[in-house]
Amino acid sequence: MAKLDVGVFIRATPERVWEVISDLPAQASWMVDVRKLEVTSEQRSGAGTLVEVTSELFGLPLVKDTMLITTWQPPLRYDVKHQGQFTGTGAFILEAAPGGTVFRWLEDFRPPFGPLGELGFKLIVGPHMRRVFTRSLANLRRLAELAT
Repeated sequence: MAKLDVGVFIRATPERVWEVISDLPAQASWMVDVRKLEVTSEQRSGAGTLVEVTSELFGLPLVKDTMLITTWQPPLRYDVKHQGQFTGTGAFILEAAPGGTVFRWLEDFRPPFGPLGELGFKLIVGPHMRRVFTRSLANLRRLAELAT
């Protein structure tokens, strides 16, 4: 399994950060690798919502993912189950801290191509994704802090 765990301190309340992350269609405005994001279920948010995402990998729109939101606990966390090319789980976790919020983005998934995919993730894809997620979290921080 491949794992990513990135985080950032945001000078805004968990409620304010939740406002930004829970606006599913607007996630493309802060996630730097997202090229297309569409809520495909009748339900528009919360547990049970389905989201189709096309993301870039090394500048190419290669990753197609279907995510099912499995946990929705405002303003603390939401979890997804990846059901596309990558299978596994992801989570956004918010924790109140003095002066703001600690935000963590966790991913635990199985890359395609078995052991070869896991090796590629460890050596090439994982470090790239960590940089992309870090840039995305900087964007999230700026958006959440704008209204404070």
